[in-house]
Amino acid sequence: MGITVDIDFDNPDLTDDTNQQNEIFLQVFNSGDGELFDKLYLADSISNFSGEPLTGAARLGFFKEFLSTKPVLEAEVTHSYVAGDVALIGVRFSIDGTGADGEPMHLEGSCTDVLRRGEDGRWLMSIDRPVAGSLLPD
Repeated sequence: MGITVDIDFDNPDLTDDTNQQNEIFLQVFNSGDGELFDKLYLADSISNFSGEPLTGAARLGFFKEFLSTKPVLEAEVTHSYVAGDVALIGVRFSIDGTGADGEPMHLEGSCTDVLRRGEDGRWLMSIDRPVAGSLLPD
């Protein structure tokens, strides 16, 4: 899948437009480029996608490894609230691909995301919190 939305690859912006934001997130995830995907996150962002909270180099390493097999993400925004420079986004998602063991992988659930608008005006991920039995430890 190619990138069809307008995106600055050096300084991506998830925008405050919910539909465009979701499309950017989907296309960058589905590109399989973990380094590009990590650019959608603030430096101090926390991603719990791996099942544990990761930030910085650990988050980047996880994204690069996980996305290298090019899993396919589908997502639908269920709600979006913006208060000043903070946005709370609810998303229903599914991911299909091949796991590290070579077996088919299917993950689905709901995600609560917090985005922040930086001083440069760009909206980036601050916290992502997917919730699915197969993603999070008990």
